[in-house]
Amino acid sequence: MKKLLILAVTAFFSLFSAANAQDQNPYEIANSVASTSLAKIKAAKGDKSALEKIIEEDLLPFIDVKYAAYKVMGTCAKTLSKEDRERFTDAFTVYMKKSFVDVLGKYTNQEIIPSPVKEVKADEGLVAVKLMIHEEGKKDLEMVLKMRKNSKTGEWKAFDLVGENISILDAKTSEIFPVLSSKGVNAAIEVLNGVKK
Repeated sequence: MKKLLILAVTAFFSLFSAANAQDQNPYEIANSVASTSLAKIKAAKGDKSALEKIIEEDLLPFIDVKYAAYKVMGTCAKTLSKEDRERFTDAFTVYMKKSFVDVLGKYTNQEIIPSPVKEVKADEGLVAVKLMIHEEGKKDLEMVLKMRKNSKTGEWKAFDLVGENISILDAKTSEIFPVLSSKGVNAAIEVLNGVKK
């Protein structure tokens, strides 16, 4: 389970340092980025400051952090103030950064097998991009990257990754939502910050 999550987040990162995700085919975005971003990860050789820079500059602009944070908040988002929603989203962003740094520091020699490119209709807003994680001598793992098109900007961004039927977003929601709904936003933020409840 832990190794699967490591592979999943690694794959998640590997797909997002594209120059422009607006109005492009999400399958093409994933495939083109996979070929270039892996080189950056390997070149970093686990250096934490280098990984932080890669994440900040190449990853976060292509992840719909706000949408993912709101998915985790669920129905609680309606009862929270704007300020609390923003505080939660900020904490969620920091959590993601830390998680990626921890995971990417363990990156070895896995390879991503690109997804077949499919036609995406103009009115389609959600796409599941299937790709494979390959490691020599081991069974390939299927990863499903969930991408969402912003109806206002036309940009495709990722908001979740599913590996062997395990959704990273669903897993985090099951951990955070009960705390958020029963103990409030401050307690949920503490969990995101690594404070055990």
